[in-house]
Amino acid sequence: MRVGDILYFSPKYKFSVLNWDDKKILIDAFKDRVEGFYIKPIKKLNGDENVFAAGVLCVTTIDFLARITIGANTVGERIEQWFGKWITEFSQKDPDNQNITLGKRFCKEFRNGLVHEGRIKNCGQFSNNFSELIHMEDKIMVINSVLLLEAIKTSFETYMDNVENDTSPFHIFRCALIRDFGDDVEWAKR
Repeated sequence: MRVGDILYFSPKYKFSVLNWDDKKILIDAFKDRVEGFYIKPIKKLNGDENVFAAGVLCVTTIDFLARITIGANTVGERIEQWFGKWITEFSQKDPDNQNITLGKRFCKEFRNGLVHEGRIKNCGQFSNNFSELIHMEDKIMVINSVLLLEAIKTSFETYMDNVENDTSPFHIFRCALIRDFGDDVEWAKR
């Protein structure tokens, strides 16, 4: 986000203050980014009953977290792997196609549809009228955006605990940030 001539990594942290060797700043800035740019706006959208917009931002959050935590595999692979690790409901087989998981289907219908075409494919829907995260109805996948946000928040908090308390996850996290934001940091420090 750019305000005037200043490029912000998160609502509170400028790119220019990021220091690849300062664990505390990297973790605090990343938490601020995910909470400020993703989680809080999704919560507000859900509260205002803007379920479609909340769902779109959930998809973006998943895409972002999968890239940081899983790596630079293809989008479909990393999102399916991320679901397998963090939101196990999506690891179930698709009842309409036993050859794929619900995570893979979500990526094709929701993520790819929304990112590339501005729509959910195959009649997929966001709706908070159901008590489960994934509701299957007449071969249609319906996702509860409130429960999806809760699952994202839980996975994010667990991931950040791992990053804070273990050297190996922190090293992988740091490398992912450098890969994806190194140029931004260099530009901001000019």
